Amino acid sequence: MALLTPPDILPEAMRFLLRAVLAHPKARCEKLALLTLVAPEGLVEAMKPLDSDRDDESDGEDTAASGRIIADRSLTALVSLGLVASEGPDIVATDVALRHWRIAPQVSAASFSQVLRSRIWRIAAGDEATGSDSRVDDLVDGLAVLFAAREPLRPFEFETGVGRMFDAAQMKWFGPNKRDWPVTNATQFRPFLRWAPYLGLAQPINSRSLVADASRALLEDLRDMPARRLRAAEFIARCSETLPISDGGPRSLWKPDDGQELSPGLSMTLRQLEAARHLALPAAESDTDAVVVTLGVPGDSTRVSHVDWHPRTSAEER
Repeated sequence: MALLTPPDILPEAMRFLLRAVLAHPKARCEKLALLTLVAPEGLVEAMKPLDSDRDDESDGEDTAASGRIIADRSLTALVSLGLVASEGPDIVATDVALRHWRIAPQVSAASFSQVLRSRIWRIAAGDEATGSDSRVDDLVDGLAVLFAAREPLRPFEFETGVGRMFDAAQMKWFGPNKRDWPVTNATQFRPFLRWAPYLGLAQPINSRSLVADASRALLEDLRDMPARRLRAAEFIARCSETLPISDGGPRSLWKPDDGQELSPGLSMTLRQLEAARHLALPAAESDTDAVVVTLGVPGDSTRVSHVDWHPRTSAEER
């Protein structure tokens, strides 16, 4: 099952399901009891589909059915990503999950987002012994389009509205046939709007649009890298290791020209990290090995040959 199809998978519902499993003895829970616990009939209004903005719900599923569908499909996604497994009538936490969390309270939104991101990259790289990349390919390729599209300050919508059209952006890399696109329609774009920010790879502008920004993901994944000055090329290589859709990464769509311009998504990410004072982008001391950081607006381009990495701690940020 792909992460953008069906559209009822909610990352936060996945987190609550995992917490519920870990709260049971031996991290094992009967599936029916688990679904009932997470989506009880009296509380399913809280799990109403996020993509449901119709005034008239008369032709849709009732709220109880919607809540149960979200729980069931979110559980299927947890199984697909290898965080829980189905053993007969039971759902059990896998060794993958238990390496990160032993008890339910440890499964915070921040830690779950980081582990989800790691699992998605690992599966996309083909490191898993079972299953296929189709589990995550739609999401990963959609994120690669978001990262490679120029003018990153302009929000993306799907095919209507005042923002840029994501369907048009996909044509550049995947051609005019919709069947070849990672995000084929507005129904798939709605879960994309949920997944990308949840993974720390985009910023939502409103309920229908978003911009590339992987600053939170890079900050979390490079947090242990010592504060120091790195050559720009070395820092970009570090980014590509932790962020496969980034410049030089195995799932990147960006091909720099002779000017060594960084991808729009990475430029946006570095500017965000700079604004939050986690790094500095000093002007290039020479043109040797220099790269161009640009958001595509007049006067914004900067040539840099080094990156001063000095991530701030939570205490410093407060």
